[in-house]
Amino acid sequence: MTFADQPIGEFLDAVASEQVTPSGGAVAPVGGAMGAALCEMVCIHTVDTDGSETAVDELIDVGGALADQRERLLDLADEDAAAVDAVGAAFESGDADRIQAASKRSTEVPLETAEVCLDVVKQARTVTAKGAPVAVPDATVGALLAAAALQASVSTVQANLDMLDDESVVAAMKQQAGKVAAAGEAALDEAVANAER
Repeated sequence: MTFADQPIGEFLDAVASEQVTPSGGAVAPVGGAMGAALCEMVCIHTVDTDGSETAVDELIDVGGALADQRERLLDLADEDAAAVDAVGAAFESGDADRIQAASKRSTEVPLETAEVCLDVVKQARTVTAKGAPVAVPDATVGALLAAAALQASVSTVQANLDMLDDESVVAAMKQQAGKVAAAGEAALDEAVANAER
């Protein structure tokens, strides 16, 4: 069963348990998916009520992108749990190459999570600027959730880099994570500013 098919209470029980997974790397994309869903909801409410054809067309497109991002983030939650489990199995095997491969994958997944969350926060800028005023606070919450998931994923990347031996891979991932984190902060600031106008 995927996390997307699990009741939320069951998922949280699994997080708050002795199990190794789901852990932070899986919880972050679920939070990001919640943020995407909130922004998507605002698009739907605006399209249903707004009289501006330009805003409606734009928010239909944004809503579709957010739906794709929400789905991808839920997939990434499953991918993270599998990657973490693979790291544990690799260490049990004692195979150095297997450990490195598994460790690299467990770093790639949160990096992609951060990138998808950045896309959500960027979309949130449009939603907070053009969404129905009564629903914009929900988009702000969505942006904040996605931004928090982005930062959490960057933190996971940084922690996992210590397991990698390839310095060129470490440098590239560290640079990309830094870029995503900075872009996320800037996009969040804009989304929140739009909502406060």
